[in-house]
Amino acid sequence: MGPVRLLRSLAPLLLVASLATACGSGSSSGPSGSGGSTTPGSGATGGAAGKGQLELRPVYARYATGVPLGPQVPKDLLDAMSSQACPMDPAELQGMLMECDSGKTVFLLKDPVVSGDVTKADIHQIGHQNLYFLRLTLDPAAAARLDSDAQSMVGTELAFCFGGSVVTSVIVDPHFSAERLTITGSYTKAQATKLADQITTS
Repeated sequence: MGPVRLLRSLAPLLLVASLATACGSGSSSGPSGSGGSTTPGSGATGGAAGKGQLELRPVYARYATGVPLGPQVPKDLLDAMSSQACPMDPAELQGMLMECDSGKTVFLLKDPVVSGDVTKADIHQIGHQNLYFLRLTLDPAAAARLDSDAQSMVGTELAFCFGGSVVTSVIVDPHFSAERLTITGSYTKAQATKLADQITTS
């Protein structure tokens, strides 16, 4: 099974991951592997965005519970990812950004394709369940950039990065657009409301 097909098959699992604590940026020891740096903002990858700044970054590889997901990862990168404790401060690793999500998956991320303010985060209930998702509105410049690049990213896994961690990741499909930008997870109304307040500009 090729990497794109594998990622497509995992997309539903990614969308239902529990994300309630994802926006808190923790700290831990840096990666133990060659090329690691614990200084956020160093190098071309940049650091964590400020309040309201959401970055969409292509995923190079992920590592969770002993299972690397993505392309064949060079041993030095795999060693650094597998030995990283989460939560962590963002770290540069061979020109890419290493961050965790709330489920302690380590992501290795390429430069952002879109970075901008979240101006609005509407909370919607999923059916009649006590589950909610967020529909995001980006600032006009970021939304236009996303829409212009969306079709060229079909099949790409994008990580939604905020506050020093990965909030969620999705596989870009032909319907992906700024108007359809959502964060879906196992959120109660209170958790969704808290996350919406954290990621929107004041």
